[in-house]
Amino acid sequence: MTPSTPRAVYDAMVILQWAALPPEGSRRHATVIALSTGRLRLAMSQRLLDELRGLLLRPELRARLPSLTPQHVAAILKKALEFSDWFGSVPSRFSLPLHPKDDHLFDLAIESHASYLVTWETRLLKLRESHAAEAKHLRHLAPKLVIHTPRELAEALKLKTL
Repeated sequence: MTPSTPRAVYDAMVILQWAALPPEGSRRHATVIALSTGRLRLAMSQRLLDELRGLLLRPELRARLPSLTPQHVAAILKKALEFSDWFGSVPSRFSLPLHPKDDHLFDLAIESHASYLVTWETRLLKLRESHAAEAKHLRHLAPKLVIHTPRELAEALKLKTL
């Protein structure tokens, strides 16, 4: 990683989307390609890793997505860790009062100085334009953080020479 390589925090649903692809397929998401080519690094913490493992191994998800075998999940998590910078200590700095279960994502983004928080969650995406106190506080704590959908991040990375 070079000092200018941007970091991103992916929420669990973005990783699920990556993991849901069949392991033998050649199809890869653009944001995963950015990780594998070194144009982007993930920020990872124990809390996020535990959330990912718990989500990807849920029996009801595995019933709907046959590609989520324990071996495939282990391979995806291993690959995600290879593309990650580890943050062992992530202090609590931000809270989204109506949805505190996502606070750890914001805290990781703040601690890691991430450029991107990548999510499909509408309530998180709404913070981009919000004038609410919590959105202003987040912008103060992480002034360079941009909240994107995976599609928006892929487009942003195409436009930048990194």
